[in-house]
Amino acid sequence: MFELDEDQVLINKILEGSRSAFEELMKKYNKKIYGFIYRIVRKEDIASELTQDFFIKMFRVLNKYNFEFKFSTWAYRICYNMVIDYVRKNRMQIDSLDDTSVSQKQMVESNNYVKEDGFEFLAKQETNQMIWQVVDSIPIKYKELILLRYLQGFKYEEIAEVTDLPVGTVKNRIFKAKEILKSEIEKNGMLK
Repeated sequence: MFELDEDQVLINKILEGSRSAFEELMKKYNKKIYGFIYRIVRKEDIASELTQDFFIKMFRVLNKYNFEFKFSTWAYRICYNMVIDYVRKNRMQIDSLDDTSVSQKQMVESNNYVKEDGFEFLAKQETNQMIWQVVDSIPIKYKELILLRYLQGFKYEEIAEVTDLPVGTVKNRIFKAKEILKSEIEKNGMLK
C-alpha cells in the first residue's frame, strides 16, 4: 500500500461527503486551472465558465479517480479534454495578447496587477508580453504542450498522460515548439 498525498486525503474526505474538503481542493487548483484555460481560450468570461464546468465535471467523476496516480495529472486530463473539445466545437480563433477588452480599472483591481514602479519592472512586463504573443502565435498542438510544461510545471510523462500522446511525441513537439519560439523571438529582435 502507498501513502496518500495531500490531494488524495482531500479526495477521500470529499468522497465521504465533506463539502469543505471540496472547497479546499477548488481553492488549491482554481487559479492554476483558470490560468491554463485562459492561456488557450484568451477570453476571461469563457475561461471562468470553463473553470466552473471543470470543477462540476471533476466532482461528478471523482469516484472514478484511481489513487495509484497523481491527482493533478488526472485533473488536468479532464481539463485538457474539456478545453480542446470546447475549442473544436466552437472553432475558436485563439486571440493574441493584444486584446484590449480589459480596462485599466479591471487590471488594477485584478490579482495580477503589481503596484510597483520602475523601468526594470516595465522591461520585464514588456518582455513577458512579447514572449506570450509569440507563444499565442504558434499552433495549438505545440502551445498546449508548452503551457503544460512551462506554465504548469508538468513532467513529460505527466503531459503524455494528460494529452494521451506517447512521451516521445510530447518531447518532439516541445522541442519543435521551442525551435519555433526561438526563431520567432529572434525574428522579432528579442534575442541578441
